[in-house]
Amino acid sequence: MEVATLTDTSSLSLPPDSYIYKILQVDSKIAAISSDNSLRVIDSTSLKEIRDGIIDNVHAGVTCLEALRNDRSVFWTAGRDAVVRSWDLRLGKSTLDLSDDSNAPYLSLCVDDHCIVVGTELSHTQATVILWDNRAPGKPIRRYIESHNDDVTELQFHPQSRGTLLSGSTDGLVNIYNTAEADEDEALSQVANHGSSIHHAGFLSNSHFFALSHDETFSVYHLESQDDSALDVLPQVCGDIRPKLQCEYVVSVIPYIGSGKAILGVGSLSQQNLDLVPLRYADTWSFDLKSTIRLPGAHGEDIVRSMCTDHDTVFTAGEDGLIRAWRADTEQAQKHMQGAEATTENDKRKQRKRKDHAAGGDPTGRFKPY
Repeated sequence: MEVATLTDTSSLSLPPDSYIYKILQVDSKIAAISSDNSLRVIDSTSLKEIRDGIIDNVHAGVTCLEALRNDRSVFWTAGRDAVVRSWDLRLGKSTLDLSDDSNAPYLSLCVDDHCIVVGTELSHTQATVILWDNRAPGKPIRRYIESHNDDVTELQFHPQSRGTLLSGSTDGLVNIYNTAEADEDEALSQVANHGSSIHHAGFLSNSHFFALSHDETFSVYHLESQDDSALDVLPQVCGDIRPKLQCEYVVSVIPYIGSGKAILGVGSLSQQNLDLVPLRYADTWSFDLKSTIRLPGAHGEDIVRSMCTDHDTVFTAGEDGLIRAWRADTEQAQKHMQGAEATTENDKRKQRKRKDHAAGGDPTGRFKPY
């Protein structure tokens, strides 16, 4: 087992007893939302607050934080006040508010290009997935009101098929929609019944998605397409992963699309540590326990609520109100944190040699895979 070293800690100058709900890295910055309803932005290198990096009272009950891929200076938040807001750090204020007429608290959020999507809490027997086009931010362009019958806890767009949307709910369902379809029945293209309340769900690759329940059961599902929708591809059911991963709770699943790899952050309060467990694909998805990286001490007696990775550094946030930065101690551990095998200049030379051999070079040349 590899071990990472704690390199820095920041309190974000939060009030006492404040929780951090989520952290999100955008370029050289880390944004955080917390129980004092603030949005705070710090420098990811120094973990110090940037100038004008604190925005108070972003919502009456902030719940969500996201960022657009093509505009890294704008953050999006949502809250229990049934409002979505964009925040431009260059201006230090909100530039757009979105809401609908249901007034149901917003529990999940995803943003992509011009599409903003929220999932609501169950309210008046409805739990709704709502879509806006932020180029014409008036009424929602889609409302899916029948596909879930309990709180919508997760939303995510497909990494390549941008009109493909995933939603997860405490009703145990993970749904896949084609958002180009206006009719909800036509839009709903796949339903996976995980059988237990969804905590996290998302895409592991272009053809697989996962579901993680609040009681830590984990499964991987095949994403149906028009070509194979008639095939009955069984899910890969892992059950409760706590005994296998020797943990007490799962923080999050971070996929590295295109690498056939993801990282699970799993915590243990009794042992006061956080482990990063690689999940790899080779015909099936499996946990690479031998390559686990341990963050000893983690956040002490407090639960880790959120994490993100940047090259050889992992950032964690907890119910102690702290953000911590961890650095891998070995080159191999750094490669795991990066999500794909790092290619050194020496590796590149080996690859060029292999190509030369294949093109008629030294026939005795050997390459030993690593």
